[in-house]
Amino acid sequence: MDLRFDSQDIEAWARLSGDRNPIHFDREAALRMNAADVVVHGMLAMLPIKQALGRAAAADPGQAAAPWIHFKTLLKAPVLRDRDVSLALVHRVDRTGFKLRPCTGAAEHFIGGARRIQPPAWESDARRITLPVGETEAWLRHFEDGLGKQLDQWVALDALVFGDFIRYRLCTAFDRLGPALRLDEQFEHIQDLSSHLLVQTTHQTVFAGELCCAGALPPVVDYQIDNIDLVESDDEAVGTLDLGVHLQQRHVMTITLGLMIRKLAHPQENDTHEHH
Repeated sequence: MDLRFDSQDIEAWARLSGDRNPIHFDREAALRMNAADVVVHGMLAMLPIKQALGRAAAADPGQAAAPWIHFKTLLKAPVLRDRDVSLALVHRVDRTGFKLRPCTGAAEHFIGGARRIQPPAWESDARRITLPVGETEAWLRHFEDGLGKQLDQWVALDALVFGDFIRYRLCTAFDRLGPALRLDEQFEHIQDLSSHLLVQTTHQTVFAGELCCAGALPPVVDYQIDNIDLVESDDEAVGTLDLGVHLQQRHVMTITLGLMIRKLAHPQENDTHEHH
């Protein structure tokens, strides 16, 4: 399967997720992470991958014995705007793997896979964040009419919760940083983050296999942010955090985000964003 993501796709995902990290709109910002051009959101590039891998895992036998699915991705190199990439699936006995590569060249952008697992436990005392029902319904309609057309429920739920975290809760991770990496001043939106570079490095979603189907999601969604584990060294922190997702008060998904946060030596205050 060949894929390509243009500026309209990037803007559509930014509207859905609130992720206006300058690396997705400005070449100069992208150069800070050694990218040759504007970087496609990892979550945007993963949408068709999640759909294909989730369906492949759901088709495997053993649903009764292992009713949940574990999807994981390592983001090895950024996908760039207007570049052709190719998705290849590798079917094995107990899982389906994938590689996302440039259509010309042997380098890998993303690798990962999906397999069936037993239902995991989720126990957390963290505050539950309840998404407003009206806003959730509007978001889901927007997603299903655009980038999420014909995608399964779990892909939509993953995207919905990720977007809320990026838009409103990202400071939760920055608040765990030590003095050397601490923010000079708080930011309200990710595009205002000029002193640090933020990059997603991995994405894992463990979810109930019943969500591997098309159709509307119930709009009663809440989640918890927990297990924040960041390891700091010099000007950089790497680690993970979990988002435990509940649908109509039942735990149905855990999203584990891998993040890299780097303090910039020379913050850029006035990036010129290239909106198309």
